[in-house]
Amino acid sequence: MDFPFWWKQEEYGVHKDRKGELFYYMHHQLIARFDAERLSNDLPIVEPLYWDEKIVDGFYPQTTYRVGGEFPARPDNFEFHDLEHIKVKDMMDYTRRIREAISQQAVVTRTGEMVSLNNTQGIDILGCMVEPSHDSKHPEYYGALHNYGHIMLGQITDPKGKFNMPPGVMEHFETAT
Repeated sequence: MDFPFWWKQEEYGVHKDRKGELFYYMHHQLIARFDAERLSNDLPIVEPLYWDEKIVDGFYPQTTYRVGGEFPARPDNFEFHDLEHIKVKDMMDYTRRIREAISQQAVVTRTGEMVSLNNTQGIDILGCMVEPSHDSKHPEYYGALHNYGHIMLGQITDPKGKFNMPPGVMEHFETAT
């Protein structure tokens, strides 16, 4: 990760060229490596994640916090539920809007202007939109799919906070792959 999602280039005086493109590239490489590892162990490649379907395979991280306590496990066949500030329907809407932008090869800005993705900056614009960073063309419309996705996955076993569980592995940059 070159710069975190909250990085404001104008505030810190450092412009990172192609930040969104690097975000996309890094995630593309992570998935390619993960799929290669799975195939080398006679496992199928990773299936896409859908907000309205169960996650068939559970996950037990077998990792503990330095100060004690385990990272929460996710049993088989868990499904997403609304969190206090993140709704499943919103995640589905963000996903649909991003897919529409890709299909139309253009994104809509806050002012309603259409910006083409069919140029050398297209992948950078898309990466900034999916992450999202402060460079997203319309964060209210396209949401925070990547960042909220980490939170939704991390809190899937205790979405209402009833059991006061610690954050899951997907909520930590250092353990989320």
